[in-house]
Amino acid sequence: MVFQFARDVFYRSDIYNRMLRRHGPTQIHAITTDPLPGDPVRGAGILNGEMMLAARKRTLGPYPFAADLKSRRAVAELYGFSWLRDLAALSAPGAREAAQALIRDWLRHHDRWDAVTWAPDVAGTRILAWLNYIDFVTEGADNGLRAEMAAAASAQLRHLAGNNRSGNEHSGLDESPFTVGAALIAGAVGLPGLDPLLDTGLERLRAAVARDILADGGHRTRTPETALRTLARLVAATRALRAGRRPVPDFLTDALARMAPAVKATVLGDGGLAAFNGGGNGSAPAVTAILGAAGMRGAAPTSLPDWGYERLHAGTTTVIADTGCYGGIHAGALSFEMSAGRHRLVVNCGAHPDETTEWARVLRSTAAHSTLAVNDTDALPTDGSRTAEVGMAFRRNEREGSSLVQSAHDGYRRAFGIVHNRDLYLSGDGDDFRGKDTLVGGTGAFALRFHLHPETGASMLEGGDAVLLKLPGGKGWRFRCSGARPALEESVYLGDPARPRR
Repeated sequence: MVFQFARDVFYRSDIYNRMLRRHGPTQIHAITTDPLPGDPVRGAGILNGEMMLAARKRTLGPYPFAADLKSRRAVAELYGFSWLRDLAALSAPGAREAAQALIRDWLRHHDRWDAVTWAPDVAGTRILAWLNYIDFVTEGADNGLRAEMAAAASAQLRHLAGNNRSGNEHSGLDESPFTVGAALIAGAVGLPGLDPLLDTGLERLRAAVARDILADGGHRTRTPETALRTLARLVAATRALRAGRRPVPDFLTDALARMAPAVKATVLGDGGLAAFNGGGNGSAPAVTAILGAAGMRGAAPTSLPDWGYERLHAGTTTVIADTGCYGGIHAGALSFEMSAGRHRLVVNCGAHPDETTEWARVLRSTAAHSTLAVNDTDALPTDGSRTAEVGMAFRRNEREGSSLVQSAHDGYRRAFGIVHNRDLYLSGDGDDFRGKDTLVGGTGAFALRFHLHPETGASMLEGGDAVLLKLPGGKGWRFRCSGARPALEESVYLGDPARPRR
């Protein structure tokens, strides 16, 4: 604590500020690394003083950096400047001028170290955004703005290069070290005189890949959306190296080759991600753009044992099952999501990135997932602790095109003496999907929930032992169960957390 206090005092000092800016460059070159398209609708919102931050629309007025935001994620998104892509996608008059005004406002009030707004992932995201959209921002402006941005970017890059504690000083985004590595590489290419930062960035990336990317390409958080964002950072680093005519190291090529198929394995029929372990769906265009930029071709793998996901696919039916033993802050052990054609059928309730909302807490529970809960308690800890990891086992069998995944967890053993077993079967034509849940050991009341996508209609059939599930376009599925009688209840869905639906 004493060291951190003294360090922060030094970082805020005029001496440190002058050190960062000594012999800084006055030129900055555009480096196109962003694989994502901008959203002109969001860009129009910015012109009206509104921004979508941490999945919530915020009315920030003409001086958004003066807003008192409570959410760390919202602050990270505001100060990360990724919204420049939305202004750049807007052909309306005033978009470029708005970008210039916002950057000048930041330069006047925030161009010195701050623990929150200069956190490694925030500063790294900001640098990548500036390098991508520097030409859009400065076209028609005086040369002073470009020189100021060059000096500010150089100062931030030097700070990032000298601060190797990105794991302790970030906004909560688990791709932080990848963001820092990509920013250092892009900065070394786009800013004259910063060549030494290239090796620093590569070493940061190499360490992050070794620590966070699993053998089968999954991310250690077990969150598909985090894996997608991490993949985008690897793409950015690769593009920056190629723009600078620098060789792409083998570890980076290998990481892309492992991660892209793993991410694709968690994509459902509508092109979006399955919502597991604190992540949302991601937009289908974003998923497609990032996978395409990563060079993903061919079919997705069916089994990711290290990451803890199994994919069952036949015909037009896709099922993605969580068979991993650690869910971060979500307790969705053995949950699954299912799509039929381009429509989601069975889902988890999703997640919310704004940690200050009640949604963020409620959606962590086992009850918010398509799985079994005993006595309305959680199967896994939802505080992010790994000290209470549960035992998990699975096996997979394939026969004549059909797939059977058998899995189990003992998250309820300590409290109730129960082991939960789940079998999932998909026929070779994709028209027959079956499951079996078994509780072994102790006793306890249980609820078996299958959350339906809001666009899936549900009605009880005569006799009350089956439910007709109707998808948009008219195709239907019949849900039947033995050993219990089904009931319909209201649920919520935040696959896109900006649009909670029932």
